[in-house]
Amino acid sequence: MRVHVIGIGTAHADDAVGLAVADLLAASVLPEDVVVLRCARPLPDLLDALDGADAAVLVDAARTGGAPGSIHRLRPGDLARLRSPSSHGLGVAQALALAVALGRAPARVELVAIEAGQMQSDVLSPAVAASIGAAADAALQIAREMQDGGGEAARDA
Repeated sequence: MRVHVIGIGTAHADDAVGLAVADLLAASVLPEDVVVLRCARPLPDLLDALDGADAAVLVDAARTGGAPGSIHRLRPGDLARLRSPSSHGLGVAQALALAVALGRAPARVELVAIEAGQMQSDVLSPAVAASIGAAADAALQIAREMQDGGGEAARDA
């Protein structure tokens, strides 16, 4: 089973955490058929990143009201309750809905959401930067579960 792990974000403050997770994973040894991609614009980049995937793990910054740097495991339906730290948050939900409508969505999609703290800087906040390794581990664990055909219901990681 081909699983795409897709880091979503921009180069601004805590919104960059999805890209940082993707960079960390891309530099590691990955299971066979796990591909890591970066996505700066959900429409159209996320649609393209989903192509060829049997399953996908999206990694992005979010605001759920939790402590900055906390990690949440979510399903696409949970996007409606999130407050995005940037303008692309709504784009992720829209891109996934469009992928489903066009028949381009993989059979299974899960999200690793990292709680954003500050958005007014050029660097990640310390709490969010400290969560990169754990978020990468969570994304890789979900990818392995997808390949094994197992997995649990969405939950906080």
